[in-house]
Order: sequence, then structure tokens, then C-alpha cells
Amino acid sequence: MATLVDPLDRPGARPHNRIAAARLVVRDTPAAAWELALVPGDDPAELGEDELVGYGVDAGTGCFYDASADGVFPGTEDEEGAVWAAMETVGYGPAVFMAEGDDGHNLAGFTSVWGDGCYPTWTGRDASGEVVCFVTDFGVAPRDLDLPA
Repeated sequence: MATLVDPLDRPGARPHNRIAAARLVVRDTPAAAWELALVPGDDPAELGEDELVGYGVDAGTGCFYDASADGVFPGTEDEEGAVWAAMETVGYGPAVFMAEGDDGHNLAGFTSVWGDGCYPTWTGRDASGEVVCFVTDFGVAPRDLDLPA
């Protein structure tokens, strides 16, 4: 969660909270290496300077789910079903929710910081190369910070 304040706001203006990143922990061990999460056909070498590989967000909501769960959340594209029902329970604003689909599959959903767009996900691996987590970066922190050493 990030608390954002516009430096041009009047003194005492209320800051707003946003989800800065979402993490799905697969194993409770530290990540020793990180790599950009890719799907077949993604080639980061073909990207322009300001382009990135990520997943598309619609309705200001992103999620993590296993590829084996693809298709087990009927009605999602029509704004109905388990995912939309779970979204409605948390309302507007920064939120995380769980939806249960057919055959017991789960989906972890969350609001995206700036709404619709494309956001990169990173895969964390332990020292033996096993996946330990996935992290989606919603771009809250500027990438070109000039921080002192």
C-alpha cells in the first residue's frame, strides 16, 4: 500500500491510498533472483524504450490465478459470476479479494493503482531456481529516481 500526496495540494489535503504492488507467495523462502514473467510469444528484446511486458488490466482490477483455472470463472467477461460477486464485497478503493471458481480453483484479485493499463509481473526464484513468488509492479514509485548513494 502506498499513501500518495500531491505536492501541489493545499496544506492539510487528505492523502489517498493505492496498492503499489501485489505479491503472490508460492513458498515462504527468500527470492535470490528475479526475472520478468513472460508468456509464449513475449520478447522483451522487441520492446521500445518506454514499452513493457505485462498483463492487461480492465475494470481497474488485476489478479493472479493458475493457467489451469482458465475458463473456470464463467460470466467474468459479462461482468457477472464469482469474480464480480467477490469484487462487489470489497467496494471501491484499495482492496484485495478472493473468488472461488468451478472445481475449487481460487483467484486472488486486487485493485490496480492507476486503474486500467498494462503492468509487469516479476517472478522471484530461490537459490535452487524454484519459484517462490510473483510480484506485479503498479508503477507507483518513479523508475527514474535520482537517489543519493
